[in-house]
Amino acid sequence: MIFIQKGNEPISLTRYKKQPYAYFDGCNKDDIRDKLLQEQGCLCAYCMRRIDKEHMKIEHWYPEDKLTEEGKLDYGNMLGACAGHIDGQKGKEDTCDTHKGNALITVDPRDRNTLNKIKYRSKSGEIYSEDPVIQEDLNQILNLNSQGHRLPQNRKAKLNSVINELNRKIPKGIWSKQKLEAFISKYSEPDKDGRKNEYLGIILWYLDKKMNCEKPVG
Repeated sequence: MIFIQKGNEPISLTRYKKQPYAYFDGCNKDDIRDKLLQEQGCLCAYCMRRIDKEHMKIEHWYPEDKLTEEGKLDYGNMLGACAGHIDGQKGKEDTCDTHKGNALITVDPRDRNTLNKIKYRSKSGEIYSEDPVIQEDLNQILNLNSQGHRLPQNRKAKLNSVINELNRKIPKGIWSKQKLEAFISKYSEPDKDGRKNEYLGIILWYLDKKMNCEKPVG
């Protein structure tokens, strides 16, 4: 999971909210999806898998069923999430918003303080937290270690590819802070199509540990 800086809502949403009896299902959701993809680098707000306009959900971080119609139109509460299913079928391996349902969680991609409590295991790719509330959010409510979706394995494979690139470009043992900062900047930037690296959270976590001379958790 990575920090999402929320921007201004789409102009079409601003205009629509001025209409009497405006409600969420009546707004231009395509414009909302476009803006969410831009803000998030085409990554799911929770699992960091690739999403696109045809394969994403508009997620309300504060549960939609607890909001008024006006509250449902608050763009600041909206995030882009993956479909969360395997082969389009609902099941125990569902993840992210689909698994979360109407649960209220603490971990929030818009809040750096909660994101700072997220850690990874470099050998397995598992995501976890020493904060018991956030640990429950990650593993039980969002199901971000789903084996059916191979989330830990995919995160580990992505991390391995980054480590291999570092070893090719920088002699092992000479990973200076300046060079690591350059890699952090490189991996954080979206490509020419606005897409960020899948599973970016584990990459940035690992490079930050290296830069601060800390041993990543095994």
